[in-house]
Amino acid sequence: MRIFFFLLLISGVLSAAPVNEALFNEDNVTQEIESIRMQLAANLSNDEQVLNQLSIQKLLLSKIEEMASNKKEDAIPRYKLPNEETLSQEAFIKYFEYGAEILSKIAMLKEQKQLLAKRLDSIKEQLNGYAPSEKSDILQSQLEYAYFKWKRKLNNNALTRHDEFLQAEKPRFLAAFEKTKVDLDELDKENNTLNSKLQNYYLKKVHLELRLERELIRLTSEKTDEVLSALSEEEVVKHLDTTNKNRRYNALRNELNDMNEKISNTIRKKNALLVLHQIYNLQHQDLENYIIVRGVMESFASDLSAEDKKLFELTKRMLEWLKYEQIDDVTTFMYDFREWFGHVYGNIVSVVNTPLFYQNERPIVLFDFIKMLITIMIGFMIARFYKRRINNAQRHLPHIKRQTFKVAGNIGYYIIVLLTLAVSLNNIGLDMSSLSLVAGALSVGIGFGLKEVVGNFVSGIIIMVERSVKIGDFVEIDNSISGNIIDIRMRSVTIKTSSNIDIIVPNSLLVQQSFTNYTLEESIRRLSIPFTVAYGVSYEDVNSLIMDALNQSELNFVRDSIEYENEVIMVGMDERGVNYLLFVYVSTYGPNARSSYFRLVYKTLQDNNIPIPSPRLQVSMAEPVNKSV
Repeated sequence: MRIFFFLLLISGVLSAAPVNEALFNEDNVTQEIESIRMQLAANLSNDEQVLNQLSIQKLLLSKIEEMASNKKEDAIPRYKLPNEETLSQEAFIKYFEYGAEILSKIAMLKEQKQLLAKRLDSIKEQLNGYAPSEKSDILQSQLEYAYFKWKRKLNNNALTRHDEFLQAEKPRFLAAFEKTKVDLDELDKENNTLNSKLQNYYLKKVHLELRLERELIRLTSEKTDEVLSALSEEEVVKHLDTTNKNRRYNALRNELNDMNEKISNTIRKKNALLVLHQIYNLQHQDLENYIIVRGVMESFASDLSAEDKKLFELTKRMLEWLKYEQIDDVTTFMYDFREWFGHVYGNIVSVVNTPLFYQNERPIVLFDFIKMLITIMIGFMIARFYKRRINNAQRHLPHIKRQTFKVAGNIGYYIIVLLTLAVSLNNIGLDMSSLSLVAGALSVGIGFGLKEVVGNFVSGIIIMVERSVKIGDFVEIDNSISGNIIDIRMRSVTIKTSSNIDIIVPNSLLVQQSFTNYTLEESIRRLSIPFTVAYGVSYEDVNSLIMDALNQSELNFVRDSIEYENEVIMVGMDERGVNYLLFVYVSTYGPNARSSYFRLVYKTLQDNNIPIPSPRLQVSMAEPVNKSV
């Protein structure tokens, strides 16, 4: 398959009609023209279509011959400046307009260069589509290609000539710029006169537009003319322009066009005066006024005609070139950057202040949403900063309980967040009082779907305010969960067990059910260590041995306290022996807290040969059954 497509591509390339390069080769063009002319003369067909094609081909051939033989290039005329030490502003403005015409010619040549390149590509693509049998069409396309090829060559030569002329004219132009004398007082007088005339023209233009609109409304509302009554407004205008059925309307249109032309001519004259004003500013390196005057010139550009707009753009280019020639690049760049930044800033302000929608007759703009986002960001930053500072404050105030800081941090955090949301919603026109209906509707949904979440949230607030548990407390829930409270949140409490496992317990469980808090008011609690001694050992010996061993040990318990006195008591007697309890006050918690005290009691009894009774198992033997008959 690939070989098939490759062969098809090769056959297409080989069968495509070639470009006749001899027609735009200066060495062979004359011979090729004569050869083609003889070929055309030999065609004696009487077909009208063939004769028309022959006439077009002969015309193209003569044009190619004319362009190929015309090797003389027209010189660009130089503007004659008066040979004086100072140049009047009238003479300089004419020289300035002459320079703008040169730039306009260069711009036109560049535009023609692009158009000719596209035309050549189109003809070449057309040639590739012809079959070898279509000789007449191939010849015409070859002649067209050669014709536009010569035109592009002449266009490139003219463009090069004008570029070289402009580069050579720059020193002469700068010299004329330096010796031009500008009279600002005279310019201001002429400018004021043109401003008055321009204002009068604008008033007349508005009056004509109103009259034209009134006439158009009258025409579109008339029912006498069936044609006009069935057309739209644009179709009515087009119909009147083509058929001239309403002379008054067309007269107003022509008068308005004349007024627009007068306005454009007046603005062009005004710009000529402003160009001289810019020359004065550049001579004195006054960029502040230069930028102001440039803004004034641009403000009137929209009312210029199409041709005058092109001239105005070229005038701006020349002034910008003069600016960079006369003033150092750094200063110019800074002023341009400041103007660009001001322009961009103005556009951004315009965009962010454009109403997106209206809320309670108040326009909501993009800047309101930006303020809302900034408010939310700042609010959450303040809330996090507040919570972090509160948590860090407990290091410097160790006499205040940790739970106090935790409660203050959490409550303050949520208050700041709620206030932030309220203020941010107000930025986009949402009144918090108008949310009462929404809150009422949500309360129904909360009652069914978010019951547990809201219950835990409220329970968290109750725990923080009531302080039934605190961070660091040792609690036991349902005899299955025990450990230290390490965190209290608005929805849950985190308990770390002795196995170093974190258990998340909902706040409602601590509010609605009973649980054991070993450290609610006091951090000291009493441990009960039960043990049994065999009969025959006196209480005094047991008490003395256990208490001496306890006091001499390194265990962490409350020592020498009248309020918390450790002791051994006898609690009962049974078939195994005498039962005792060791009461010891400690500040440690957990399932392993009693282990060390059990070991202490066992070791003390064993070292002093005090018998510890073991449990007795009674096995009853059943009597044999007499099976005698």
